[in-house]
Amino acid sequence: MMLIITVHVNAPAGQAIGIKEQIAQDLERYGDTRVVSVEVVQPTYRQMQIGETVSRQGGKRK
Repeated sequence: MMLIITVHVNAPAGQAIGIKEQIAQDLERYGDTRVVSVEVVQPTYRQMQIGETVSRQGGKRK
């Protein structure tokens, strides 16, 4: 039997390798462990413009 475990960790940037190693080391007591991939996902931010309004017909008002 093989378990595939997905973990999301909210941690400071630059700690991915250390976290990966610690998780793999903790799981080794249950059997052979292999890290398949590590992905760093940067947060996305939304940007809003202030000062422009749009009319109901889709045209811009000033």
